[in-house]
Amino acid sequence: MKVADEVWVSTALLHREHPERERFSVAEIKQRWRQECGKQPVRTGFQIHLSSHCLANRPKDPATHRMLQDVGRGLRRLHRISDPCHGDRQNGKVRPDKWDLPAEYQTLVDWYDTVYSKPPSPPASAPAGINPVSLWQSRPESSLPAAWSGMQSATAFINSDGAVVIPENLRRELELDEGTRISIYREDDRLVLQPITEKFIHSLVGCCKGEDSLVEARERQHRLEK
Repeated sequence: MKVADEVWVSTALLHREHPERERFSVAEIKQRWRQECGKQPVRTGFQIHLSSHCLANRPKDPATHRMLQDVGRGLRRLHRISDPCHGDRQNGKVRPDKWDLPAEYQTLVDWYDTVYSKPPSPPASAPAGINPVSLWQSRPESSLPAAWSGMQSATAFINSDGAVVIPENLRRELELDEGTRISIYREDDRLVLQPITEKFIHSLVGCCKGEDSLVEARERQHRLEK
């Protein structure tokens, strides 16, 4: 079995054994594979694959695997097909081929395809019987419901300090550079993040304008006072 496949199998075993957890430390993944190895030592390349070669959201080095997501602070989870990944790894390997694994691990591939990486269900707000994904692909943007216009989604995670990493593709499309200020406000049970960019500030010009200018309103008030 290839070293990258060993890393994937070890992480998949942890996910399946602990469905209540979303991520695992590098040490836990390595220790889990040590249990599988028995008396045999963990191969030397396991650590570098776990730390770099298999990480979907890191530049290639030179491996292009996208088997794991680096979620910060030495934590990892399996990569999902719907997750964003670094541009260098767009065509990288996501999981082992089922028949490249020993028989006792082959069911992990079935679990990954049907449970872990299964596409999310359509949003509750979508019209009954309509899959928004296929709808976006088959209809022009002008014919889509207004609530779906320009909508994109990605998965991010909150770390122990409350910080969230915005996926790279969204940062690039919205031109969010380091230091960009973001307004966060609540809409019912949702959190909305609004970048405070020059484009956003420019869009506010005139939004509070009334029928009269401030000068006209002041002059009218003076006339009334007289």
